Amino acid sequence: MNRLTKIVAAILMVLAVLLAATAWWMGHKPAVTNPAIAQTEAPTYLTVVAARKLEKGQPIAMEDVKLAATPTQMNGTYQNVADVVGRLPMDDIEADAFITEAGLIHGLALKLSEGERAIAIPVDETISVGNKIQPGDYVDVFFTLKQGANIEHGQARLLASRMRVLAYGASIVGELPAKSTIPAQSASQPAQPRTAVLAASVGQINPLLLAMQNGKLTLALRHPGDATTADAMLFPQPRNVLSPTDKHAELSADNRAFAGVDLSSWADGKGARDNHSAPGKTANAAPASGKLEIIRGAQRERVNF
Repeated sequence: MNRLTKIVAAILMVLAVLLAATAWWMGHKPAVTNPAIAQTEAPTYLTVVAARKLEKGQPIAMEDVKLAATPTQMNGTYQNVADVVGRLPMDDIEADAFITEAGLIHGLALKLSEGERAIAIPVDETISVGNKIQPGDYVDVFFTLKQGANIEHGQARLLASRMRVLAYGASIVGELPAKSTIPAQSASQPAQPRTAVLAASVGQINPLLLAMQNGKLTLALRHPGDATTADAMLFPQPRNVLSPTDKHAELSADNRAFAGVDLSSWADGKGARDNHSAPGKTANAAPASGKLEIIRGAQRERVNF
């Protein structure tokens, strides 16, 4: 009996040693990490970075940028490549550097298409359709002109068709209105817009300036799907202030704008008899009305010639 007890005790001791060894081995075994669990615990974010050095003022192309994984999402960065393609860096951006909002050029000039210029015109509630105009709308610009006190010489006509509104007051096309800093008691009375910024071709600038200085402009709101415009070439063209030295020269839009518009021929609608006069002479050197003005002291007299 004693011998059997000794055998059982020996077996139990061996089992105890084995269990202790197993416990020690399990405690010192390296932990196996599940990749899926690790990724969930430490998320990453895709951020747009420069794939190569980007030069200041050069449009960003699709191949110039890429997405990189970052442990945190930084403020002012982009998560979509399409958001930066076509934008202009304010300064050189080194390869693998983040593309940030502060590093890109902003401004109203980026809203213009090739060949367009932005021009501001004064507006009030009457001129601007009761302040119902919004950035992105299309308007026709009419002007009225009253020559002296004689009402028979007044006129009203369409000056420019389908001009795009870039900004109206403080609102800019494609941008959310800025948070108002007006006190709560005056928030119910928004500031009256004073200017509207229109996208104009180079050739429309001079007539707009003349109309603003010598007449009154009115904006007529139109449906954005209405693409009809007036054909100015069907009517007499205003006389230029300057003429090119080469009368056969084909003038570009910028050169025609540089040549200017003579107010008298533009206002009376008769246009110029010959916009390409002799070299070295201005186009308005000879009166287009066929009359000669004679000044005697304070008296003026027009005679036919």
